[in-house]
This record gives sequence, C-alpha cells and structure tokens, in this order.
Amino acid sequence: MKLFIGCSGWNYKDWKGKFYPEDLAKKNWLEHYMSVFNTVEVNATFYRLPKDSTLEKWKRSAYRKDFNFTLKGSRYVTHMKKLNEPEDGIRKFEDAAEVMKTKLGCILWQLPPSLHRDDEKLRSLCKLLKGSNKNVIEFRHESWFTNEVYDILNQYKISFCSISTPKFPEEMIVTGKVAYLRMHGKGRKWYDYNYSLNELKSWKRKIASCGAEEVYVYFNNDVGANAPGNAKDLIEMFD
Repeated sequence: MKLFIGCSGWNYKDWKGKFYPEDLAKKNWLEHYMSVFNTVEVNATFYRLPKDSTLEKWKRSAYRKDFNFTLKGSRYVTHMKKLNEPEDGIRKFEDAAEVMKTKLGCILWQLPPSLHRDDEKLRSLCKLLKGSNKNVIEFRHESWFTNEVYDILNQYKISFCSISTPKFPEEMIVTGKVAYLRMHGKGRKWYDYNYSLNELKSWKRKIASCGAEEVYVYFNNDVGANAPGNAKDLIEMFD
C-alpha cells in the first residue's frame, strides 16, 4: 500500500513555535513541511483559481521525489453553482491543475451541506471530470452516504472522501482509484481537536485493512498545530 499522509495546508501562523521553529522564515515553511510529510492538501485553490506561476513555484519547490500536492476544486463549481452547468468551471480548474504534472496528487471536490443527494447531478459531474486525474468527492449531507452513490462513483472511478467529523459515522469507504480520508476533528471543536493515540490507532487499522493500493490522509484540525502532530503520530504507527 502506497501511503500519503499530510495536512490540509501548511501556512498557519499558530504553527510557529509548535511545528515550525520560531526563527524559521515564513518563506521556508513549505520546505520544512516537506521534510516531514510527503503530501499536502491545498485549500487556497477552493477560493480562487490558482495562477500558473503559483503552481509552477510549488512544483519547483517539491525537492522530494515522492511529494505531491492535492488541490481542492473550485467552490464556484460546488458551492456557488451547486453543480448546475459545471463544465466551464471544471475545465478551467483542470487546465490550471495540469501545470502540476507529476506533482499533482488528487483533486478534491467538496460539496456543500445544503446539497442533498441528486444522482443525476452526481452522474453529470462524474462524466465531466477528467479520467486521468485522481478525482475525489467529499459529501457533507448524510443523504449521499448510500451504496447506490458508491456504485456510481465506482462506475466512473471517482474516489469517495471518508471523513472524521462529529456528524458522520467514522467509516473508511473506498471507491474509485484511491482511498481518501480527511480528519476534521470530533466533538464540538471540529478543527480545534487533538486526536488521541487510541483514536489514531483505530483509524490506522481501518486504513491498513481498506484494500486500496494508494491511500491519502489529510488532517484538517489545524488549530494549535494539532494537524501536524497527529499526522506525524499516524505516520509513526505505519513505520
């Protein structure tokens, strides 16, 4: 099993002194991050279409051969258009993502909680997504968590995003090309949550037995540098 474990972003001020050394210049944060992890999930691309120059800079900075960037798909497609006539937005994002070439991990499309299950919209989305990419869909409404939806994703080789949140069952659901897991936090704290070693061991067992050849895990509990601490703990459990 090929395992990629990292965090949802690296540019957090409150990580200084906890994950980043106090005297480390901000321009060197990504380099330090890469010395510990082999992947990162980029949230910034959710809010605005990335410039080619920015993606080129990230790509050139990846001195580790095994390092990759997962890009979060445009909210214009998922949250503003709510998958209505998404083709133009998808194409623009995919064209931008091509700049990353071999440094592109996955593309994550996160649907809003207000978007309930709609198989027709899901099929239309799956048909439009470029098959050469490792596409992942994160659902935020419980109506999507059904075998019928998993079958659609498998048909189009799209990966289901398993999630650890206070709201949904903590299951490792695998469809498509790769297994994908986002660790948002639990209880009322969500992103301000520190997973215990026992909780991480439970997820380690689920990941190890999921049957996927390639697995991506991202910690999104970034408050207080919980994410890099938890990610490092999980990596050590697989060593």
